[in-house]
Amino acid sequence: MKGNSISIRAAINFAWQTFKRRFGLFAAILLTVFGGWVALEVVVIAGQRAGVVLWAAAHLAFLFFFACIQVGFLRICLALHDGGEPTFADTFVPRPLGLKFLAGEVAYLLMVVIGLGLLIVPGVYLGVRYSMFAFCMVSDEPSLARTFERSAILTSGRMTCLLSIFVALLLLNAIGAGLLGLGLFVTVPVSALTMSAVYRQLSAGQVVEGPCTALRELNWTDC
Repeated sequence: MKGNSISIRAAINFAWQTFKRRFGLFAAILLTVFGGWVALEVVVIAGQRAGVVLWAAAHLAFLFFFACIQVGFLRICLALHDGGEPTFADTFVPRPLGLKFLAGEVAYLLMVVIGLGLLIVPGVYLGVRYSMFAFCMVSDEPSLARTFERSAILTSGRMTCLLSIFVALLLLNAIGAGLLGLGLFVTVPVSALTMSAVYRQLSAGQVVEGPCTALRELNWTDC
């Protein structure tokens, strides 16, 4: 039996309206990430004489910082979808959760890279199948392994649809990056909000059947 379809129109509408309403919050978060990157560059340049040890330590610290911010960022997106009113303080999360998220990102990246090395298709398949692990984790899933298992369940039967969404969002962010990087202040929040809405729809509907109906109809609205 088919569950609820993914309403892409509803997801995009939510993302755009929410972005306009909370632009200041998202700008503050992205500026914080940018500030962290600037600090990283300053440390690396200033500590060139210290060699590779400082370089590695600085980059690891930034990756951990960035992972923590990502957790807070996604939690804020989900809270906004659920009708909450998160603040900038919600960007910062406990360090153990940030460390677990970073471990999950590394595992996901390795999985996709190895898959891409096996004639590309396995990498794309794995990338889509486990694409929801981050949302599963920030939704307080205690086990790292369980986040990937949960993602596989949620994406089952919706691989084609989700792949089309990811490709569209990738192109959107490429355009944002091409606008001197300033466009990312729009495209990154809109992308995260869109995927938050998709995740909530998948979680609520437990969609498990069929390819993207909208693609067959050449009307990218629902799938």
